[in-house]
Parts: sequence; structure tokens; C-alpha cells
Amino acid sequence: MIQMRKPQKQLQQPAELEDILQRGEVLRLALCREDQPYLVPLNYVYHAGRIYMHTGHEGYKHWFLAANPRACFEVTVDAAAVPAPLPCKWDYRYRSVIGFGRVSVVQEEAERQEGLAALVGRFAGPGAPEMTAEALARACVLRLDIESMTGKANCI
Repeated sequence: MIQMRKPQKQLQQPAELEDILQRGEVLRLALCREDQPYLVPLNYVYHAGRIYMHTGHEGYKHWFLAANPRACFEVTVDAAAVPAPLPCKWDYRYRSVIGFGRVSVVQEEAERQEGLAALVGRFAGPGAPEMTAEALARACVLRLDIESMTGKANCI
């Protein structure tokens, strides 16, 4: 685990990091191609120790991933401003995870279906309609294999 500048804010337990990944609503995915960075917010699911996202079959993410599959990601939960009498004394409460890994397009059909089912289940909940073969064919499933991550909390 990476040592932080303010170690008192570092989350130490893997279960704390997984809780943030399970509860977060938006993942920010940072990619880089040559000297050009690209950051995109995505919905996602943390499933079986990996992160799954879906997208179209072409666009910026694919151009960047073709050049460099390495990625950085960030998820924040429990975020809220904490007012104070003076503007410079305000604070911010949050719990977050930042991590690094590699992104790939899921090719195997069973894993594509599993990743999409986990996404649909997370956002649509029980009773969500079945994925049709046509919808499955249109969707591109990305998998982020996490290599390292660290968490931070400011719980004031």
C-alpha cells in the first residue's frame, strides 16, 4: 500500500476500500496516449475483485486504450462540504479510493454477459429486463484489473 503524506487519513483495511468501490456511483477513469491525458466519468460495478464498465465500440476510450492500457481510477463516497465561519476554514468530508491497473476489452462471451449482468443488477435492481442478444452485441464491456489502490478519508 502507498504511504500518504497524511497517514492519519489513510484507510488501512482492504474491506474499507472495497466498501467504497461497492457504494460509489461514478468512477473517474484516467487514460493517457503519448503526452495527452484523458479523464472520463463512468458508471461501473465492482464485481469479483475487478471493475466492469460498458461503452460503445469506438471513441476516445478505445483510441487511448489501444495506445496504452494502463489506467488510474478514482471513486469518492460520503462527500459533503463542512462550513465554517470563515471561507478559508471550510473543510470537506469524504472517503475515496485511487488505484492503478490495466483496462481491457472483454472478449469472452460468458464474461461479457457476467459483467453486463452485474452492471444491470447494480443499477436496475431486481426484476430488470433480460439482456437481449442484440443489446449484448451492441455493448462493449471493459474490465479494469486493479494492480494497486489506496484509500483516504476525511471524516471530521
